[in-house]
Amino acid sequence: MKKLVIALVLAVVVIVGSACGAKTADAVPAGAEDAGVSGGDTAEKIKEDTGEVLTCFHASNYSLTFDHTLTVNAANTSLTHILKQGSIALASEYDSGSHDTLLHTVNPQTLDFEYMGVVGVCSVDAAGEVTMSAEGFCEDGIVYLTITESWGGTDGTMVCDGSSVPFSAPGYTATHSGASGMGEEFLITDDAAGHTLMKPFLGGEGYHSWTLQMDISLVPLVPEE
Repeated sequence: MKKLVIALVLAVVVIVGSACGAKTADAVPAGAEDAGVSGGDTAEKIKEDTGEVLTCFHASNYSLTFDHTLTVNAANTSLTHILKQGSIALASEYDSGSHDTLLHTVNPQTLDFEYMGVVGVCSVDAAGEVTMSAEGFCEDGIVYLTITESWGGTDGTMVCDGSSVPFSAPGYTATHSGASGMGEEFLITDDAAGHTLMKPFLGGEGYHSWTLQMDISLVPLVPEE
């Protein structure tokens, strides 16, 4: 019974996180502007301000890197998911339709995350896996990606007054499709660090961070007309 009660408490907390996970505000953490990070300005706005854009291209070495820290807060509860940095490969191909280039995950990638925090007077420490995938397109130097994150459930240990108690927490899936609904926006750039997009997590504290990198050594810079 005690394990069931704890599982139900954590289920509520995780559901709150899943409900807010895909709702991100257009803001950048302090200092991020100097680190090649965008948030408040879309890739389209950045392109307009700089007056330069790199054309879309077809290559086998696009990659999307994830680095999240998400804290879900509820009454007497604070649980943090820390996604260990990892990346997925994206394949590109010509689009016979309306877009320059289509992109999609070569294979969904499973990454590890840590899960820790407090529930009342008890501490929680666990780990789990999250499966990442993305698909989208490139148009006029901007990549639009719909990103799907499937967070697996966890089984772990809760310590209360020096005694260990087992608990279970359910998983959830969050889909990020950007403010326009067409996908999160990344600018094609000749910066080796790629283009990083950071958005705050509205289910509590922390941020989502995605970085799109690509090899564009043979792609010329095209002035905006």
